[in-house]
Amino acid sequence: MFATVTTTATTDEPIENATIIAEEMERWLRDLDGFKGFLLLANEDHALGVSFWASREVAERYASMRSSFRERVLTLAGVPIADVVDYDVAFARFAPGFTAPAV
Repeated sequence: MFATVTTTATTDEPIENATIIAEEMERWLRDLDGFKGFLLLANEDHALGVSFWASREVAERYASMRSSFRERVLTLAGVPIADVVDYDVAFARFAPGFTAPAV
């Protein structure tokens, strides 16, 4: 599994706005082959969006498309991107029912 982490400055936006942006991003990403999920962590200063992919190859196949979409959505929201970093997922385990059901 593979993940891309996007860090943004929340620019004093309420966390509810981060939720709206995350829901829109997940709605768009879920139609891409190999997309496995999206997680958003937010506080009053920063937000971390983590998209999960079946493999590095799948993530790279959509890299240009994902970058364009990410920049467009966050620019419209007035949220500056601080960093985008890719990671191999070395370990992940969640309790059953940990995540919200996919819509």
